Amino acid sequence: MSPEVREHHRQRMISDNPMRDPDVARRAIGSSKERFLRDPNHGWHRNTERLRTWLHRHPSEGQKRLYELLDEMGLEYDQEYGIHPDLRLPNSRAAYIADAAFPDSKLDIEVDGWWHYKHEATRERDLVRDQTLHANGWQVLRISGRHVYNHPEEVKALIVQHLGAPLMLNKRTWVDVTSVKSTVHFEPVYSFECIPNHNYVGDGVILHNCGYCQNADISQRRKVEGTDLMPPDVVGLAVSHGCQGIAYTYNQPTIFMEFARDIGVEARKNGLINIFVSNGFDTPDTVAMMDDFLDCITVDFKGSGETNFVRKHIGIPDAQPIFQTIQEIRDRGKTHIEITDLIIPEIGDNLDEARKLSRWLYDNLGPDVPVHFLRFHPDYKLMHLPSTPVRTLEEHCRVAREEGLRYVYVGNVPGHPWEHTYCPECKSIAIKRYGFDITGWNLDDKNRCMNCGYQLPIFGQLSSSVSEDRFLPVVN
Repeated sequence: MSPEVREHHRQRMISDNPMRDPDVARRAIGSSKERFLRDPNHGWHRNTERLRTWLHRHPSEGQKRLYELLDEMGLEYDQEYGIHPDLRLPNSRAAYIADAAFPDSKLDIEVDGWWHYKHEATRERDLVRDQTLHANGWQVLRISGRHVYNHPEEVKALIVQHLGAPLMLNKRTWVDVTSVKSTVHFEPVYSFECIPNHNYVGDGVILHNCGYCQNADISQRRKVEGTDLMPPDVVGLAVSHGCQGIAYTYNQPTIFMEFARDIGVEARKNGLINIFVSNGFDTPDTVAMMDDFLDCITVDFKGSGETNFVRKHIGIPDAQPIFQTIQEIRDRGKTHIEITDLIIPEIGDNLDEARKLSRWLYDNLGPDVPVHFLRFHPDYKLMHLPSTPVRTLEEHCRVAREEGLRYVYVGNVPGHPWEHTYCPECKSIAIKRYGFDITGWNLDDKNRCMNCGYQLPIFGQLSSSVSEDRFLPVVN
């Protein structure tokens, strides 16, 4: 046989080797074992070890790359974690090995190679495996081996989405703002010093990875960039642009609470106010730190805090910690509180839940607490849902008023008459608004209605800069 022919056969055996089929390999192992039982000189044990090593190297190259990505994300996980399902399905095994696992979140991440996509028997086994793990409360995230090499950032984003409440280490930084534009979503604060200009503080850490996120274009970015600033620098930036306060928003400010406090204390020294836009998911120690600097907090509910909604779409057991936070802030008596409730059509617009929330707010915060029912717009993972019908928001406002709340607003609907603040006594417009702008101020110097003299629970006065441009570029 010529060298060329020999090389041709060698290459064909490499490319068409039947032992590449796991089923063929297993049958070969079994056949070799039977021969070994008849003839102890047969090297079955040596073949077996070589075959097992060839069939599945632990960890595979794809797994190693996955572990590198998880380490870069700062996540705690288990490699090749054994899962022993309590509930067994037909053809399921007593145990499965996860390439990478988050046991607390019950997330199994698998890096799949060619066989998992092209070999029918392997695909069937994977299907049974996934169904078994799902039946036992596990999520299974399968990622192509090619993707962990070619699209690492997308793989990281996929992992974050499946974790729900990510366990990422804090890798926050400061980002230069290159442009500012109005969006259809904003967080109103109506009964606290009415000023147009704020400096906004945010970081790059996700606390609740909500499918309806109205700021997904910001919160889901993976590239970390920007400029490091110390607290005096942040305050200096606000003062240099003529801001009257600093709003800590677009993500949960208490995840950088110590830093926020340092900024806030410095801001107060410079005559600035501090406002938190918060999900209310805070600890008692965090609430205690608010006393040092925080003037106002708006606590954001979604879907009126209904238990099934928050479990499915926020990833928390219930909203009880939020109610507890509100009560603790109330009891300390140093921070003005306002409430927002994002109403999402079809999945988070139950009027009974809105009534339940309104009744709780009345009983615990009194009739004067401002409540804003916000319009949802399709975003992030809920692009298939429509914007909240204005009629739905009006019905929620009606329910809240029936429960005794006096200052109830429609949010994210510029031009709606329920953007205004009305005097509870004479029903005339006390403060007129259009979107972000205050267009009418019918209160005297003590915030009493100029029509009937009723004292409104408004804190602070209308700023002299109310007619100035609302948006100013931070970095040109």
